[in-house]
Amino acid sequence: MKLNRVLLAAAMTALFAAGPLLAKAQDPQILVTVGDLKITGDELDSVLASSPFATQFVTMGEKEQAALRGDMLQRLVASRLLRLEAQHLGLDRSETFTKDEEAQRAALLYRHYMDKLRERVSIPADTLAAMKQQFKGDADGLASAEAAYKTEQYRTVRLMTIQSLRDQQKIKLHEERIAQGITPETLLLEGTDIRISYGDVVDIKEYPNLPNPEWVKEQLYKRAELMLVAKTATDEGVDVSGRLLRYREERLPALLIEMKEKEWVSDEQQMRDWHSKHPEVSKIPERRHLGQLVVATREEAEALRGRILKGESLFELAGKYSIDEEGRKKLGDMGWVIEGRGYAQLEEVVAKLEDGKVSEVVETPKGFHLVSVLDRRPGGVRDFHAVKDRVRQLMIQEHLSLYLKELEQRHKVVWNLEDRK
Repeated sequence: MKLNRVLLAAAMTALFAAGPLLAKAQDPQILVTVGDLKITGDELDSVLASSPFATQFVTMGEKEQAALRGDMLQRLVASRLLRLEAQHLGLDRSETFTKDEEAQRAALLYRHYMDKLRERVSIPADTLAAMKQQFKGDADGLASAEAAYKTEQYRTVRLMTIQSLRDQQKIKLHEERIAQGITPETLLLEGTDIRISYGDVVDIKEYPNLPNPEWVKEQLYKRAELMLVAKTATDEGVDVSGRLLRYREERLPALLIEMKEKEWVSDEQQMRDWHSKHPEVSKIPERRHLGQLVVATREEAEALRGRILKGESLFELAGKYSIDEEGRKKLGDMGWVIEGRGYAQLEEVVAKLEDGKVSEVVETPKGFHLVSVLDRRPGGVRDFHAVKDRVRQLMIQEHLSLYLKELEQRHKVVWNLEDRK
């Protein structure tokens, strides 16, 4: 099982959890040096600009912006550490990586060629004029008709192009060889510069026995098209080296993690042992529908509690007096709150509070609270199989955090910041 990218990012962030990067780098460009790799301010800005947070960044406060920049910088450092270690271990020269890189190169060339082919598709002037007349006053209808026409034309041009490339390469298919007794070396397609064997289209480890022959033919045709187009793009001088370099930088860290996963989580028994030491993973927390009123002083809270006990509504009072702006807008109705998500002081009181009753005054850093439980949905405990995937993720995250700390020492990380808490 490959490590989920979200999990990898989360683990990297957890490892380097530091204070907001408010200080400026000594060098306005180089923020961090990882081994012989440098991370610059321009690179960090580029990553932020392409992140899901880009549109929100300008609306954030100074501290929020600094915290986000710090988080992104930590992730860049972790990625560099993993890449350096992968190269140190020779993974960039491994058969697995070589195959992955070649497949990516072919995919990039194919996409480039097909994008250019699609760009050449146009609507004849008379056809476009007829469309405009038909959909006069209907801009959406016209746009849909144009898109449908171009899609159909592209499909036709693509098929004709592939057939032309097959003719140029003098392609010969040997579909009759897709039968019992086939081996990875069995040649299924050949041309002037292209040869495809059974092992090129079917993973023998995944399919030790011959799968559906029609499915094998489909994989064969797809690979043939990919190789034909990629070779043509190469012959025409298409350069994808820049994008391929970016792929290397992303793929090497992932390949290293995939390798380490097998060490960190070797079998189910190991997961069961970890699970027995962390039973909280199986806990389904209780959910409570809460009402809440928050004020600035204990005296005011006590006075309002007295009014509630005499029959006034906590919710009406929250709408008038609560200093929690969001809570005041909702008239004190906090909705369903998961156990463990609130302040410890409140959690302790709510756990023991009888439904429908108003609590004593509870002090938290936010103010003085009065709470009431309107309803509860009991929690429970899930068995190991129900949380097996979660256990695996947590084990990997735990090991990854320690591993990255080890790499930080091995590859020498130098932070060019005036202050890093």
